Amino acid sequence: MLVIAAMLIGAIVPAQTAINTRLRESVGSPIAAGFFSFIIGFAVSAILALIVTGDAIPDLALAAAQPWWVWLGGFMGVAFIVGNILLFPRIGSVETVILPILGQVTMGLIYDLTGLFESPLVPVGPLRILGALIVVGGIALVLEIGRGAATTRAQATGLSLWLWRVFGVLIGMGSATQTAVNGYLGGALHSPMPASVISLGVGVILLALLTLGWKAPRRALLSGIAPGPWWMWLGGVLGALFVVGGATLSPMIGTGTTVIGSLVGSIICGQVIESLGWGNAKRGLPPVHRIIGLVLVIIGVIMVRAL
Repeated sequence: MLVIAAMLIGAIVPAQTAINTRLRESVGSPIAAGFFSFIIGFAVSAILALIVTGDAIPDLALAAAQPWWVWLGGFMGVAFIVGNILLFPRIGSVETVILPILGQVTMGLIYDLTGLFESPLVPVGPLRILGALIVVGGIALVLEIGRGAATTRAQATGLSLWLWRVFGVLIGMGSATQTAVNGYLGGALHSPMPASVISLGVGVILLALLTLGWKAPRRALLSGIAPGPWWMWLGGVLGALFVVGGATLSPMIGTGTTVIGSLVGSIICGQVIESLGWGNAKRGLPPVHRIIGLVLVIIGVIMVRAL
């Protein structure tokens, strides 16, 4: 049952991206939309911390005594959320999910090899490398490399499309960094809850500075928010549940199992969203080669994380 819970947590990512993309339409700026999403996520995480630990405010003095890089989690979270908002209409739901996975897998192997950010050293054998190659092969099938036109409608084309795809891989690498940093901070603060509050709080501050200091998001914020469905405000709630849920499950079933379950959930939910025609996707069942590619990505992720 806990593995299913991990899959549900992973399914939050593409759902949150679709919701935040809708919020962006009403707000008029991805930065401003991310700002609202992070404010809501921060409030929800603080409430959850209060319920679980009895204190909504983390020990900032203890956090300040840690290495400087413990504050990077919030920066990486901002890059991931805002990046997904930008990617979703340009490359489609499925690619927005699987390209960051390639970045997560790659960066995860680097952390296992180097022990960066106090991560535990884990041997990287031939089967794990084979798993990474299988992920690459599966992604190539999904992206239809060498097959001509893509099956999903996207705003980006040509060189612009590939630059956005590279960006998707980079924010996935940042997401893996956020996981490593928040994991260390949670251990230092003796609970994952205050680490989640700090990570989301740093994100709120960064997005506030970007919103006020950058002309486009400031203008969008001052021009008002266009009416929209009530659920467009749920992205922040889902973001808080993702951060807190992952931090809670990891010590219960292990980080590897949690990551496997969440990535599989993200892949499946991303394909469902695209098949239903949300965003700029073409409604309908995916072609056979895409299904094969998604299965290969799942198999490769399991090999990388479990072997």
